[in-house]
Amino acid sequence: MPQKIDGQPCVAVIGGGYAGIRAARDLDDIANVVLVEPRDSFRHNVGALRAMVRPDWMPNIFMSYEKLLANGKVVHDRAAQVQPGRVELASGQVLDADFIVLATGSQYPFPAKDDETSSELSKKKYLRINENLESAKHVLLLGAGVVGVELVGEILARWPEKQITLLDPSADVLKGQYPEQLRAALREMLSSEGVDLRLGEGLRDLPQAAAGEVTPFVAETTSGARIEADLWLQCFGGGVTSDYVVGSLAQARTESGRLRVHDDLRVQGHDTVYAVGDIADLGLPTAFIADVQADIAARNIRVQITGEGESAEFQDPFPHLVVPFGTDKGTGWMVNQDELLDTATVKQLKGDHLLIAMYTDRLGLTDGAWTIGH
Repeated sequence: MPQKIDGQPCVAVIGGGYAGIRAARDLDDIANVVLVEPRDSFRHNVGALRAMVRPDWMPNIFMSYEKLLANGKVVHDRAAQVQPGRVELASGQVLDADFIVLATGSQYPFPAKDDETSSELSKKKYLRINENLESAKHVLLLGAGVVGVELVGEILARWPEKQITLLDPSADVLKGQYPEQLRAALREMLSSEGVDLRLGEGLRDLPQAAAGEVTPFVAETTSGARIEADLWLQCFGGGVTSDYVVGSLAQARTESGRLRVHDDLRVQGHDTVYAVGDIADLGLPTAFIADVQADIAARNIRVQITGEGESAEFQDPFPHLVVPFGTDKGTGWMVNQDELLDTATVKQLKGDHLLIAMYTDRLGLTDGAWTIGH
């Protein structure tokens, strides 16, 4: 494929998640942008857990790419091999790129994330698990991190009487460098809702029943206790896939699969290849950080293209965590703030809307055209 149109350099953005759409949009006015993304729609994973319990709300997380780029284009394909200056797609097509932005994100067990390329198939999965959850009597959730806690809240907001056990081998909820008062607030929130919270113990073996399916089972914990339930979900075990980077780029890969980057988001040892979001070995793997990093990478590429302005470096601009517990409850923490966020603030910042309007705007969509099959 020609690398220049009207003399503009080609920027290949690999991955159409939170970081990818930001980088592609921000460079669309000065470069020939090609966004490579296998899925037929943007998946707003921030809202995935609510999509599972609210079929009427579920279409909101499927957003069209059709208006993201005014000049560039979206290619629905998968990157098979990427090296400096060259992107080979699974279809065999080759892109000659002056700049490359790696933004392939991370994987996580369904329903927090879904790997289906087809929106229609993905919607069917969410509808099926909704039906199964509705009929299940006792739900076992494995993992008491942010996903596990938020999933408890979404389930109880929809089915307040549902029996839930939340199990984690860690000594406390919520891994990471967060204040104890936040963890205490989350424990209290779970306890007040009648959740059977079991910390410091895991399962000897995962249930033989498939995750998300209604099948009675008995699970034994590492302490020897028995848990009888009829549906379980995995809320741990995310990771990144970067085996498509080859040649000199592969040397920047860490054991976890993330790529070592400089503070300006360039992959170590490379001047024209950037990595942003979860695949970058810098910062927390959140949608907020992905957006910030994509903005910095796009600004730096703009400087390289135009020769104007100053390059930027990544610094976590606003350490925080907002944890909705359904639409009307939750808590959160912001750096340099003594008190935790109250329920009203959590609802305003995230819990009520889960940032739907922000990303429909980011994708350039208007009312009536911002979902597929809405």
